[in-house]
Amino acid sequence: MSGFKRTNSGLNNQHLFYNVDFVVYLEGGKTSYTKTEVYSGKYHEETEDIIFWTKVFKKFNEGKKLKFKSIGSKTTIKDISLDIINGQLKTVIVAMDNEFDELLNKRIAHPNVYYTRGYSFENDVWNASVIKGVIEALTAVEFETDEIELNFNDFLKKIQIAVYADYYMFKKAMSFFPRKAGYMFCIDCAPVDLPKVKQVDLSTKLTTVGLKRNTIQAFGRRHSVDVLKFCFGHLLADYCSQVIIHYIKKRHSLSNLSKDIINRMAINFFFNNCFNSGEVFEYHEKQFQRNILGVNENNRVI
Repeated sequence: MSGFKRTNSGLNNQHLFYNVDFVVYLEGGKTSYTKTEVYSGKYHEETEDIIFWTKVFKKFNEGKKLKFKSIGSKTTIKDISLDIINGQLKTVIVAMDNEFDELLNKRIAHPNVYYTRGYSFENDVWNASVIKGVIEALTAVEFETDEIELNFNDFLKKIQIAVYADYYMFKKAMSFFPRKAGYMFCIDCAPVDLPKVKQVDLSTKLTTVGLKRNTIQAFGRRHSVDVLKFCFGHLLADYCSQVIIHYIKKRHSLSNLSKDIINRMAINFFFNNCFNSGEVFEYHEKQFQRNILGVNENNRVI
């Protein structure tokens, strides 16, 4: 695909190369490409983002043939969305992580621009039912206790202050969780039993970055920050993966399971068992109804 020139005509015609109606650019992949690199043909195949969005589009937009391309950076996705809004690209769609854009009123409203409901696709997928579903698929043993629900609810309760702090700092162009690596600093990943939040480490980090717990708690409640929805997606997914890894090891003597395989199993379980009702389903259903109808509020930022 390196033969496409960076021209409006070439970009609008690239869907013909794949015999599809639209090319869909997504985040995901180990390398982030610039817009210039993307328009010259660079992209990733078969990322978790592609797996997620392929299933979403298949559910609500079965009449369109699509080619999905992961290009890494949300910054590049947003750059491409500007070309869509300006009318330069008519056969291109972009889909990206919500992050805190919804809370900050920075989401772009356009028929060819899509967002996850939560911070990222991981927030749309992961919940206690998905954790249990993956464990049952791996072990072939059904649950007879509610220990996963209890563990997951405890995680959400104890990670709340950190999610509030993350949004508070995000508004100031900073973050509470490191984005590249080290974001699991507050999770016990070598537990006696199952993973849990290390509250002392959270308190230490709050002090280190100069935040007062009462101030952050009041801020989070005032802005109605939903913890599961807005938790940093990589942290959420890695915590859930750790629960699964430790559970099957300690309860069933199974080990050496890849996190990448767990994530793909979670996506598959979610769409096979959970994506027929509920808040995530209703959000995406409404998003596609809006876009199919072309209600874009004059392409302004909402």
